[in-house]
Amino acid sequence: MGTLSLDIGSLTRQQISNLVHGLVAPRPIAWVSTVDGDGRPNLAPFSFFNVFASNPPTVGVGPGSRDGVNKDSLRNIRETGELTISVVTAELAARVNRTSAELDPTVSEWELAGVTPRESATVRPASVAESPAALECRVFTIVDLGPDDVPTNSLVIARVTHVHVSEEVVAGDDYELDPEALDLVARMGGNLWCTTRERFELIRPTVEEATAELAATRRRNG
Repeated sequence: MGTLSLDIGSLTRQQISNLVHGLVAPRPIAWVSTVDGDGRPNLAPFSFFNVFASNPPTVGVGPGSRDGVNKDSLRNIRETGELTISVVTAELAARVNRTSAELDPTVSEWELAGVTPRESATVRPASVAESPAALECRVFTIVDLGPDDVPTNSLVIARVTHVHVSEEVVAGDDYELDPEALDLVARMGGNLWCTTRERFELIRPTVEEATAELAATRRRNG
């Protein structure tokens, strides 16, 4: 079979979405809690999420807009500069998915998901008490990614100010985490989710090992 060579400018939005979501996977899920300027809470999941530095601890979340209007999470983050991110386990996946619906602002996602707010130490938004771990975050910067006339996604880069983690998932004195106990899930393309139960270990090679492997490859290739 051949290889498709696709010019992004010639593709529909749905085609681009299918490619990006399907190829950049699995993606961790951030269950983002925010409040607006009046303290009204919002809870929503995002799979455009990852960590980008550990010193200082820095994460990124990509909430979107609909027809140029910021979603509740993004609007709240712009207003307050604060958010919490609760991790998503297999046990919580169905409840997390409920909060992905396009709900009226008067609907409580916390009540819909049947979860309990856990008071934060450094920011106003609560985190999800049923989640085994959560990050309290303050915004470092927000980068708007869409065209100026019709905003789409924005990249929220935030610094972690406080961490909550269940002792049941901590495996060592240096706060190494037990992946079996965490049992995190992730997003694939379309409606497909996945677990992280199948794992393997690869140790990063030393310079000497990598150089020796390169020499061996050259010898094999003549």
